[in-house]
Amino acid sequence: MSTSSALATEHWNKTPLYLAEEERYAQYPWLYEAAEFRHHKGESVLEFGCGTGSDLLQFAKHGARCTGLDVTPAHLRLARQRLGNLAELCLGDGTQMPFTDASFEFVYSHGVLHHCDRARQVVEEMFRVLRPGGRFNVHVYARWSYFPLGLFLKHGRNWKLWIENSRDPVHIDLYTARTLRRLFSPADITIQKYECKYAPSLARWIGWYLVAKGVKPNS
Repeated sequence: MSTSSALATEHWNKTPLYLAEEERYAQYPWLYEAAEFRHHKGESVLEFGCGTGSDLLQFAKHGARCTGLDVTPAHLRLARQRLGNLAELCLGDGTQMPFTDASFEFVYSHGVLHHCDRARQVVEEMFRVLRPGGRFNVHVYARWSYFPLGLFLKHGRNWKLWIENSRDPVHIDLYTARTLRRLFSPADITIQKYECKYAPSLARWIGWYLVAKGVKPNS
């Protein structure tokens, strides 16, 4: 297990990030469309870092065949309660996904890759488990955003400790469009910014999330 995975496991085992569906999509009103929950009926979908399963449940409700992978046992316990038999749930690290090659048509991840200190290895695993022509949809924190600036002004040099749902340390990287394109190379990706709570019309410039979408590159 990588250092970042160990930190994540310790952090979220202590304070699992559990939100009711209504609360989650009220908090992130843009997420339902950005994640494409409605558009993968009949497809095999993997969510990397499925957490407590709210997003995975939306894919399942719309007819996808769902698998969730998470490194945190407490999250998976809550996800099983939420999902029942609607998805297969697996404990594992994204750097060594426990799936055979070409297992999925769609890989989704929200708010997870920026917690990985071996992000390129995770991306290569995503490519490996995707079928030829398979698509990915990955959401990460943006470096150029109103949110980290606000936290820095309020909390100073320890501002990163205030991003997540407790003060326990966890690995966090912030991304730009350039670093995302490099990370997912040679795949051609589209990138859009979301999430500006106080001025939604400005999200495309100063939003807190970067959403990268693309197709598995040819080997």
